[in-house]
Amino acid sequence: MIAIAQELVERGYPVKFVISEVAKNWIATTGAEFIPWEIRLTETENNNDNQPENFWGNVSQEKNNLRGENMMWQHFIKLYSPMYKSLIPIFEKYHPDLLIIDRAVIPAMDLAQQMNIPYVIQTRFLGNFVKKSSKDPQFGTSYSMNMNLWERCLNFLSPILSLPDVIINTNKQNQVRQSYTNNKKLNNLYDKNLIIVGTSFGIEISRELPSWVQMVGPIFPKTPPSLSSSLSQWLDDKQGTNGIIYVAFGTLVNIEKWQFQALLTGLKNTKLKVLWSLPANQHHHISNLPDSFRIENFVPQQAVLSHANVVLFVSHCGMNSINESLYFSKPILALPFFGDQHYNAARLVDIGVALRLNKQKFDSNEVTRKINSLLADSTYQEATNRISHTLKNSGGLKKAADIIETMSVEGINYFIKS
Repeated sequence: MIAIAQELVERGYPVKFVISEVAKNWIATTGAEFIPWEIRLTETENNNDNQPENFWGNVSQEKNNLRGENMMWQHFIKLYSPMYKSLIPIFEKYHPDLLIIDRAVIPAMDLAQQMNIPYVIQTRFLGNFVKKSSKDPQFGTSYSMNMNLWERCLNFLSPILSLPDVIINTNKQNQVRQSYTNNKKLNNLYDKNLIIVGTSFGIEISRELPSWVQMVGPIFPKTPPSLSSSLSQWLDDKQGTNGIIYVAFGTLVNIEKWQFQALLTGLKNTKLKVLWSLPANQHHHISNLPDSFRIENFVPQQAVLSHANVVLFVSHCGMNSINESLYFSKPILALPFFGDQHYNAARLVDIGVALRLNKQKFDSNEVTRKINSLLADSTYQEATNRISHTLKNSGGLKKAADIIETMSVEGINYFIKS
């Protein structure tokens, strides 16, 4: 969305970006006007379990995928009210001509409908926005396209087993939503509203898309953030190694001590250099770090993955990370933790660009073995190169911005009638 904002500014549009204060520096280089958005929780909402580190730590290590999804859904229901209330003065002050809204910010969509402001939904994956064959793996599961009979039965039962939680959470969410819409009938936020999907078939399971769902491929900034001179020199230095492994699990995943140690030992045994992007709140895991390792709190990931000496990515399989890795032809060792990550990892294994670890029971030997397989077996690199070609020809930032411009002029009916 930051890349889209910058592109629209360059095309001459006045753009305002509503986001938390911590992201102010990210917006500074785009030319968009930064508008701080702080979500203020009440004392009841702001309990210990709702603290970001505690919440995402619990979700990261939850053993049951469906239970993890349920935890996140309930979390966002609790956030609905403070999000909605904090957006009202912003929308009333600026009253934009068009909103571009992240798929998770439902309060912004409800408010947009109330204020008759057209909006575009930006998402990084198809999820359940568009139905596919019931024979395919259900979104949220970790099943392969090549399921055995038992897995097919479980896949068929998955929507049925999750139905009680879906009904309860949907009712809770709709009660909260209706309390802010004067109990009016709620519209489907995703039906016949423009949705821009920032990935591509090849990664996603193929299906027919309605005209208002536009798949554009990865949306990258024209000029990605640059590497520091120190990190750039470290990446350039290939002496005594056959390449560099990059490790990152995003900003929300919290790994446990045993997981860190298993990865550390397994990575060390590959004899390759390792760059690990590890948030500062997890540095307490670090001990006896090999000389071949480098730990950073945060790195410009796109710049790292595009570097010629980086040969493999150990990832949680968030869709942004997947897009960046495959765009630059880097195979993936997948270690999913929650949400869409399990489903995404299964798709990567299906298309031959990755091998997967189970967060509950992997060890250092499995880490070493699977990394060696990914690097030694040329079929993984060949498959990665094919997907890279697809992503690079899917339209990306330019296509996304063109669609938004068309929406601003023609409105949603243009896409519905297409």
